[in-house]
Amino acid sequence: MVVKKEGAKILLQLLEKGNETLSVEGLNNDAVQELSLSGLIRFPVPAKIELTYGGRMVAEVLNQVQSEIEEIGEWKDNFKWISSKIIAMIDNSVRNKNKTTSITNEPLERRGFAKDGELTQPALDIFEAYKIVAPELVIDAQLADYIRKSPMGPTDSHYLPIEGNQKDFIEAMRLIAYSVPDGDYYAFTGLGQAVKSTLEVGGWASEGSVLDVSILEDIVKVADGEEIDLDALIHLEELGYVEGTDTLTKAGEMALEVYRLYKDREDKELKSFAISKEEVETLKTIKKIWDEKVPNNPEETPTFDEIKRELVDRKIAEYKKIVEKYGRRLNEMPKKKQEIAKKFSEAKDLVKWFDDNFDLREYLYSLEAFGLIQEGIDKKGKAVYFVTEDGERVIEDQADERDIHSWSVKTLTISNKVFFAPNKEWVEEARKERVLGTYEATKSGLLYEELADHKKLPYMTKYEAEIFKIIPDKGISVEEVLEGRDDEEKRKVIEALDKLEAKGFIELLPDGHIVETEFGKMMDEAMSGVPEGFGAPINPIIYRVVKAIADTGSLYVKEQKIRILPRNIKEAIKKSGLTKESFDKAYVAARNAKYLGRNSVNEAGILMLKAVEALNR
Repeated sequence: MVVKKEGAKILLQLLEKGNETLSVEGLNNDAVQELSLSGLIRFPVPAKIELTYGGRMVAEVLNQVQSEIEEIGEWKDNFKWISSKIIAMIDNSVRNKNKTTSITNEPLERRGFAKDGELTQPALDIFEAYKIVAPELVIDAQLADYIRKSPMGPTDSHYLPIEGNQKDFIEAMRLIAYSVPDGDYYAFTGLGQAVKSTLEVGGWASEGSVLDVSILEDIVKVADGEEIDLDALIHLEELGYVEGTDTLTKAGEMALEVYRLYKDREDKELKSFAISKEEVETLKTIKKIWDEKVPNNPEETPTFDEIKRELVDRKIAEYKKIVEKYGRRLNEMPKKKQEIAKKFSEAKDLVKWFDDNFDLREYLYSLEAFGLIQEGIDKKGKAVYFVTEDGERVIEDQADERDIHSWSVKTLTISNKVFFAPNKEWVEEARKERVLGTYEATKSGLLYEELADHKKLPYMTKYEAEIFKIIPDKGISVEEVLEGRDDEEKRKVIEALDKLEAKGFIELLPDGHIVETEFGKMMDEAMSGVPEGFGAPINPIIYRVVKAIADTGSLYVKEQKIRILPRNIKEAIKKSGLTKESFDKAYVAARNAKYLGRNSVNEAGILMLKAVEALNR
């Protein structure tokens, strides 16, 4: 939805006319097209326009706020009263009980959409209109060429070609979205990506429409085996969507996805992914043991103790080099690494130094939560760790062993939403981590974007649980969470928020707000019985034990419990894929965390299982 200076004037003219139409003669053609593509006006007869239902809502809001904002005649020609980034700001605030942030308050106030740090009623009315309005999808040969040559993004907005008003037309159709708050970056949206991909292999013509709703509907008919008009079929063949009268080309198949996204504009919850350098090292260590040690000695499988021995040696070698290289200049290093290096140079017991500064158990839980490893059983019955197919792909990508943060990965995944684009900080971080190139996702970025959507298991560290508790139902801003903390504590909090988002518990919005996801809300309730000071309130092994018992037992609806007969515990252990020792430890932990009763999965445990189903939908 795009409303600029000339478009605003037209909306008010139409509002003043009531139910009468307005001739387009003498009106700004670009403004008329922007409003039409936005779904705010329609042509009941040629050369005459009228407001749509949603358009009337927008016009009424404009009429209501015009006395409180800069006079429309004084607006700069490129000023957008409504645009993708303004809708994103309103949406972010709506998800946080209508509160704005320091990032969004000024641009919203300027448009009459915020006052005293909260959204106004006109802002809520605009948001309602946005949800009601159905934008057009009309792409002619000229616009198709423009879309083909425009980078997919996310990337700097100045890389969008300047050709007439084309970039505003594709924004009006919700094919691209700009970043909050200044629009420095843009990205093709989920629908936009599908349109661009389709036009890169089809829609070839020198003039006329090459992709619109009527063309899409004809493609659907061909796919469903329905008869269509002969002229329409010939047109589809000419455009490259159909061959042999009844077979869709690659472009035709991709156009089906365009049609699905156009019709179903519902946003799914954001998915992300994160992995720390230490977790990468742990992953590689597991593979190294399988590849190098096991062939020579089948007894040396990657148990917890064997992995720890390898990592201790690795970290000692790493920090020995660091101390030798920097000497007295350790303060030039990042603070976290600096402190570990200082402790290393003073340490007498290097295994204790490792235990004090690195948490192998956390790394293993996190890797399993993201589906990169799985705890299992070796031929001797010992608990060992296996690298999954996704884990192998991460190892292949991680030759340089670097952190990948959620805010980098979601620079890509957020672009799949209806009107969101990443903010400036995310783009900069994504480029540093080589997830994003100059114009679009890198090969590495595409991997992590894919992994973000793969199945996850629940995991939250003790510290992450402390931060998670701060986030209320109504939401909160990052500024509020960081307030009053020193730099080191701020770093730890930001890292925790990043991991909580990657694991699916929260979402950090482009305007700086934090909200719980559906999974997060359900887990918040499921974990409410976990005692204070318990430690990690949920981990993948606890989940696997609870799931195995649930799958083996019987549901008692009135009691909201799943009961298992004691004699069937052996079957549950087998289903879990864990050793008896690992199962028993996790069983005790699950009972203490109140997910299990005696031989039963209680209400909290059932809710936790349902939450994980929601996470992986």
